[in-house]
Amino acid sequence: MVAVTPPKAAAMLVVIVMWAIAIGSAVADVFGPGSETTSAAPVIEETLKALALIGIFLFARREFDGVLDGIIYGALVGFGFAMSENLLYFLAYAEQLGTVWIVRAIIFGFNHAFFTSIIGIALGLVRYEHRRWVGYVATPIALWLAILLHVLHNSSAQLGGVGLALAWLVDSGGVLIVLATALLAHRHELYWTTTQLGEEVTRGVITAQHYDIAQHPAVRARVELHALFAGGWRALRATHRFYHEVIELAFIKYQVARGDRFCGPEDIARVRAAVLAARCTMERYTPPVVLRS
Repeated sequence: MVAVTPPKAAAMLVVIVMWAIAIGSAVADVFGPGSETTSAAPVIEETLKALALIGIFLFARREFDGVLDGIIYGALVGFGFAMSENLLYFLAYAEQLGTVWIVRAIIFGFNHAFFTSIIGIALGLVRYEHRRWVGYVATPIALWLAILLHVLHNSSAQLGGVGLALAWLVDSGGVLIVLATALLAHRHELYWTTTQLGEEVTRGVITAQHYDIAQHPAVRARVELHALFAGGWRALRATHRFYHEVIELAFIKYQVARGDRFCGPEDIARVRAAVLAARCTMERYTPPVVLRS
């Protein structure tokens, strides 16, 4: 759950993907089709991809809530990079397009996302760490792990069928570990909503039903679908906005509780006011919803 407002999220995600595509095109011109390097390319590629994540972490810290955001941002950078790199390979080996497409887009299609997600996980783990030296240590270690796995992949892929199988096993295992980490991080963030939103029910900011809906993404989807059919697009937007602000409030309260120096009680008051305003708009356009188990 990337806790950003929709316009800001869209702009930032576009910038991330465009940066990845740009560096992918530039690096592929040097280390792309026909290149024999196995170690130099991973060092440069992973470092440049990491810069995008570090930039978000440093300059948009409040949009980087934890491990799950790190994985999402890392995967987007990786997919953007792979998109531009793969395009050059498809053009260079047009006569073998089918084989190249299967190998690069299907068998190893998640590689760059996997490598960059390692750095995103490290940044997410140190997000609320008050000892700055931990981040200075963890980030380079994660970067070098990504580089090492990338080098291992390149080296194995040059050994023929057995090497490709080994590379696939290592890369697939890594992807599964990242997915498991994302699932655990998602469950942790759901716990934030449980612990941080109870007070808002007592305050009257949200109702008990709002509290229950906010804790279950599948239920929120059902509620938004109900809003669409009962009140149209305006009701859908209002409902989505309301629950987005509710989740944002839970995240902000968690950050303040952890002593985050990038936000404070005034941010809680600001988002709480946004929740109340969004609730008024939602109730104006959306008929009441009755949940059935």
